[in-house]
Amino acid sequence: MSDGLQIFDAPQDAVVDDGPAPERHRRRPRWPGALAGGIAILMVLSWALGLVLLSTGLFELGVGLSISAVLLSGIAVVAGAVAVIFNWGRGWGVAAIAVGVLLNPVVLTYLLGLMGVL
Repeated sequence: MSDGLQIFDAPQDAVVDDGPAPERHRRRPRWPGALAGGIAILMVLSWALGLVLLSTGLFELGVGLSISAVLLSGIAVVAGAVAVIFNWGRGWGVAAIAVGVLLNPVVLTYLLGLMGVL
């Protein structure tokens, strides 16, 4: 139905283009940060198990787990940094960096030695 201004009315068979469709915001993945946090927790568990095995006399297995804890610590810090930089589970990433640095067996031994505990 027209009120006399037919030049402003679109024909019935015309395709109306309203411009580009609005972009839907995609959620950023959270799993990389959670993976970094899981690696940090695995590092703590492997180091604790390594210390228990060292104290019971299983030297080779305990040293192997302690070395793997150091490597897992480095992986947790790098993965946590990637999660923080790209906002992929930033909270877990910060926690992984903190645990990976502060509970790293080498760093912890050095800090405890500085304090005179060891």
